[in-house]
Amino acid sequence: MPPAFDLRDELPAALAGPPAAWRFVERFAARLGAPAGPDDGFPESELAAAESRLGLRLPEAMREWYGRFGRRHDLLHGARTLLPPDELEADDEALTWQVESFWLYQIAVPLDRCGEADPPVVIDGTSQAYENWEPYADRFSTACVETVLSENTLCGDWGGWTREGLPGDTARLERSLALVPPLLTVGGTERAGRWYAGPDVLVHHDRTDDAVEAGRLYVRALTREALDESLTALPGPWTETAAG
Repeated sequence: MPPAFDLRDELPAALAGPPAAWRFVERFAARLGAPAGPDDGFPESELAAAESRLGLRLPEAMREWYGRFGRRHDLLHGARTLLPPDELEADDEALTWQVESFWLYQIAVPLDRCGEADPPVVIDGTSQAYENWEPYADRFSTACVETVLSENTLCGDWGGWTREGLPGDTARLERSLALVPPLLTVGGTERAGRWYAGPDVLVHHDRTDDAVEAGRLYVRALTREALDESLTALPGPWTETAAG
């Protein structure tokens, strides 16, 4: 276990750019007891083959991401799927690199931003949740951090709990946890959810669903103690959404 791993410090620091994001993923994987290794990524030959097939150069951050962690199924697959290099898709608008498991939505880099080292990321909803391409994350590396946090790795035996927002939740969250920079910008910054961290817990106050007036809370914890403390500090009708 890495020394002094605390999401309140680690998560904000991870949003500074690719080197910081990759360091976070390595430390986070080690915290879960599954350290990153030299065989976790796709080889250069597969990335080069994808570029030749697509007729474009992958953004540098994407190349690094796939080269370091692309084969870490435990970190990157859950509700969404990271497309392997030979399944990356590009049309005249975007380069798709993640899809929801039932293809209800896709996550991509705008094609006209692929020349940037760490470009923004957009989401396309073929479901009713989204319409066309919308902002998703300001940086590819930030979207990678969000992917690791969202795709089951914080669930384990103590995660995947949710409930509708209640009056007073914001005050309770601010008392018990630290507000961290936003990971996503779905629907624009005015609808972006807020993220709160404790040493071993992350709470997402999601305000993107207009049908739920006070939004929804999602709790993901790394320990039983962190989960119990969070649910006690945020009383309400919690429902478990992921099996332990």
